[in-house]
Amino acid sequence: MANFIGRNKKKEQEKNADRVLSYREQLRDEYRQKRRALEVDDMIKRSVDITNNFLKFWMFHKKMIHCFLPIHRLKEIDTIPLIKRLQQNNQICIPVSNFNSKIMTAKLLTEHTQFQDNQYGIPEPVTGEDVSVEDIDVVIVPLLVVDQHGNRLGYGKGFYDRFLAECKPGTMFIGLSMFGIHEDLKEVSPHDVPLHYVVTPEGIQKTEHGKELEKRLNSKSE
Repeated sequence: MANFIGRNKKKEQEKNADRVLSYREQLRDEYRQKRRALEVDDMIKRSVDITNNFLKFWMFHKKMIHCFLPIHRLKEIDTIPLIKRLQQNNQICIPVSNFNSKIMTAKLLTEHTQFQDNQYGIPEPVTGEDVSVEDIDVVIVPLLVVDQHGNRLGYGKGFYDRFLAECKPGTMFIGLSMFGIHEDLKEVSPHDVPLHYVVTPEGIQKTEHGKELEKRLNSKSE
C-alpha cells in the first residue's frame, strides 16, 4: 500500500512539473514572438528609455556591477551604453557561461578585454581577471518576462537563478525588461530567485524584495 501511494504521489509530482514547464514555455514563446515583432526603431527606443530610467535612479559609486552583453540577433536590450556610463565610477564584470557544468562565472571588463561569441552566439570575455561572486554588489539581469514580485523567466537554462543564489546577502538584483510588468506568474519554482527592481521603458518597479533590501541596507548604515 505504501509503495502504491508513493508511486501515485510521484506521478502527481511529475504531472505538476510538466504543467509548470508547459506554462513557462508558452509564456517564453509569447514574449520571444513579441520581441521578434519589434521594429528596429522601436527596439532602439526601448533600450534608450530603459538606460535613461536606470541612470535616473542609480549611478552607483565604487561598486562591482555584473552586467550581461546583448545578443543582438535575439533583439535583447542594448546594455553597452549603460555599461560605458556605469564604468566611469564603478567596476564592471561580464558573465561567462559554461554549458557543460551549467555554471556562470564573471570576468572583469577593462579596455584590454577581448571577446568571442560562444557556441550559442553569446558574446563573452575570453581574457581578463576572474571576479568572485562574493565581490559583486549589483547584478543586472536579463529576462523575457517578469511580474510585480520580481519573479522572472529567462531562456530556461537556470544560469542566473544558480548565480544569484550564490551572491552575498545585500547584493542588488536589477532586471531589465523590454516590455512592461506581466501579471503574476503562476507556479513559481522554489529555485527561482526574485529580483529587487525591474527597469522597463516606462519606469522602475520596486518589488517587495527591493523594499526589504532597502530596509536591511538602511539599518546597517545607521
